[in-house]
Amino acid sequence: MATTLRDIARKAGVHPSTVSRILHNNQTVKISDATRKRILAIAKELDYQPNELARAFRLRKTQTIGLIIPDISNSFFSGISRSIEMSSYNAGYNLVVCNTNENIEKELKYVRNLVNRGVDGLIIATCQNNEKHLLDLREKKIPFVLIDRYFSNFKANAVFSDNKSSAFDAVKTLHKLKHERIAFLRGRPEISTIQLRLQGYLEGLAACGIAQDPELIAGKSFTAEDGYEATKMLLSLASPPTALLTSGNRIIIGALKAIKEFNIKLPDELSIIAYTDDLFTPFLACPLTTISHPLSEMGQKAVDLLLHEINNTNDNATTQIEVKTIFSMRESICELTTCRKTENV
Repeated sequence: MATTLRDIARKAGVHPSTVSRILHNNQTVKISDATRKRILAIAKELDYQPNELARAFRLRKTQTIGLIIPDISNSFFSGISRSIEMSSYNAGYNLVVCNTNENIEKELKYVRNLVNRGVDGLIIATCQNNEKHLLDLREKKIPFVLIDRYFSNFKANAVFSDNKSSAFDAVKTLHKLKHERIAFLRGRPEISTIQLRLQGYLEGLAACGIAQDPELIAGKSFTAEDGYEATKMLLSLASPPTALLTSGNRIIIGALKAIKEFNIKLPDELSIIAYTDDLFTPFLACPLTTISHPLSEMGQKAVDLLLHEINNTNDNATTQIEVKTIFSMRESICELTTCRKTENV
């Protein structure tokens, strides 16, 4: 049977209210240091564990944060989850993680369940089909922070990466290496990260004086299968790309499978820059040039924003934080050879 306040009080020879004040650090009544030390020692001896339900009722807080992500098996989201768990734990909060598999119905259900369980706040990487449930959270004054994905027409606390400028810089980098047939494997087109990367890609082409070619924009999901099919389509064009910007950890796996089937040599026949946070990319036969994310920083900032909102309920201001991605130059890109340029004329 669990030790109670009465058990400690009985052994210490004091009233249970005295034990409660000491264990809850209530200093409204003066208690001698000797009594305080004696009761704390008895509590430790009896292995006293506080009643979290009673504590939550008293403080109107459960010290619990809900995290909703679209794909826990994706190294980006598993890395984000790890960072958020560590930051939450260090702040004295428990974390409940829910995985939606990019399914909006699951996302809505998880939001309802977590709110009903009394979480103090939510961090959400939304499927981004709509924002109605986020409006409901705001109306109910449930603190929440969006991570990675956000709605441009809906102001909310959010942490995301520099998707637009990083894609722009990737195109500029490839153009400096003489590439003009630059393709973009995008992933789900309705996601804000992809929309911003597409904008950066298109603006990069324009800045380099390269005409847009709709045939060079491919892909409709974040799966390896979609990356494979989209890459096969690109490589089968009458004038295939000489460079490829891929947008997702799974997509690059499918792309590499298609490239191998076409017997294309990297980077001599095709240069690749990949948005990916997988640990294996530097150790491939042709180490990939990548755009990756500071996952620890993103998770920490999301928790900091959420805790500020939890502890400052009257502060209605919203903060949106854009973090810089990390560009790692490796062997998967090189200057377009004269032979390759002639072949595509």
